[in-house]
Amino acid sequence: MTDIALNLFRLENNRGYIVPDLNTRYIEKDTGLEWWITCGGTRAYLVRFGSPLGEDIEEQAADSHFRVQRVTSALLMAGAGLFHARAMGRVILREVAGDITWTLHFDRPDPQSSEPGDEVVSRIYSWYGAICSHTVLRRAADDAHLALSYPHEAITYVYRGLEWLVAGAGMSWEEIARALGVPFSEIRDLKKLANVDTGVRHASKSGVKMRAEPQTYGTWVCALIDGINAARARLEADFKVMGPKEVADAVLRAAPPVPYE
Repeated sequence: MTDIALNLFRLENNRGYIVPDLNTRYIEKDTGLEWWITCGGTRAYLVRFGSPLGEDIEEQAADSHFRVQRVTSALLMAGAGLFHARAMGRVILREVAGDITWTLHFDRPDPQSSEPGDEVVSRIYSWYGAICSHTVLRRAADDAHLALSYPHEAITYVYRGLEWLVAGAGMSWEEIARALGVPFSEIRDLKKLANVDTGVRHASKSGVKMRAEPQTYGTWVCALIDGINAARARLEADFKVMGPKEVADAVLRAAPPVPYE
């Protein structure tokens, strides 16, 4: 007997980009439960099964959101754009017997120029695998995603993303500066920007709150992605880091054109 959880998400992008055909599977280390993830157009299906799932619908809902976040973070890191997952439906089937098959329905809105090419698709799979394999990369990539999703709070997430690299990948702030190709004084400037009287990470006595600017939700997000690349190179000897143009193109494709709509 097998329990099956069917999760449907809509992947939304404010520039009209769509998700390419993606198919992957994942086995949880601690439980042995299996996920099949299939994406295309604006839809993502996450099927989780095993015996037993041992969760109620609320716990399964949380797990499905954690899992689809790995997809949206991989899309960002690979340069496919900024996508947000919105849950559209969820069903749990208990004690299913026999062979299991299913058919999925995808849409293809405006596919002429919005679907990424094969090279980007290969990078999506590569980043998805890295994000699943290395918790520190997942946390930092999630913060890059949050920084672009909430540009008025970008520095908060950029700073925490870099902190993940310090805490999880064992990188010093000096090493991060070298990975970003900046003098260490710019890291000190970032710390001051995030922590001192700007209303970013801490409340300010003046009540001042820094506004979103291209430097905060563009340049510094590029810096965080540079740091993530450096951390991945430490973890995977055969990984080729993204060049400056690749990083800039990924952020340009994902950054909100107008931070305050």
